[in-house]
Amino acid sequence: MHSQSDAFRNDVLAAEKLAREIDPNALMLKLGNPTRRQTSDWPQATQENLELVMTKVAEVARPQDRLLLLISTHANPGTLNVQAGGKNLPPLTAQNLSAAMASVQNIPTIVVLSACYSGSFVKPLQAPNRVVLAATDVNRMSFKCQYPAEHTYFGNALFGQDQAAQRSVTQWMGTAQKTIEAQEKHKRMPASRPIMAVGDDAKGWAQRSLKDWLQPYEAR
Repeated sequence: MHSQSDAFRNDVLAAEKLAREIDPNALMLKLGNPTRRQTSDWPQATQENLELVMTKVAEVARPQDRLLLLISTHANPGTLNVQAGGKNLPPLTAQNLSAAMASVQNIPTIVVLSACYSGSFVKPLQAPNRVVLAATDVNRMSFKCQYPAEHTYFGNALFGQDQAAQRSVTQWMGTAQKTIEAQEKHKRMPASRPIMAVGDDAKGWAQRSLKDWLQPYEAR
């Protein structure tokens, strides 16, 4: 959602690559505010467009469908920053995002937030059938989101993870947490402390592999 760093769009492409490996026919809806070095072939990542996407997803979702939502951007406590073409747009607040996702609250969903202070979004986004993965604790910063970074630490630790598809959701996040902790210690950076929240109805499927959880219903 931010046009300052290549890392944000690259996180989305890494997530798409993993999802395509699991299900080549998965429906992908991408929004992005690219840097000058990147193509501008996606609709802009704005609050209005995000709300529209969530509404459309809710309209077409079948009982067997699953939803993976990634947002990668700069942030402040309680707000995800939005910048397009170098111009700052109204930020996305935790309340805004929670409201936008109200229409998909019954769809089994993983929300990934790769942004500083993203832990401040966890509580507002919690829902029974939802897992929220945040790059940081409530008052912590995340790293590797500045130019010329290729990916954020969190985005790469999740979507660039070896054998990610074979790991359960909880194992996937646990491995990412260990990777980031090791990186931060090695570079003597403050700990970002990524966190996970699992809804009551999601506890069962959070123990299944990503491949099993995301693969087409017909293939099960």
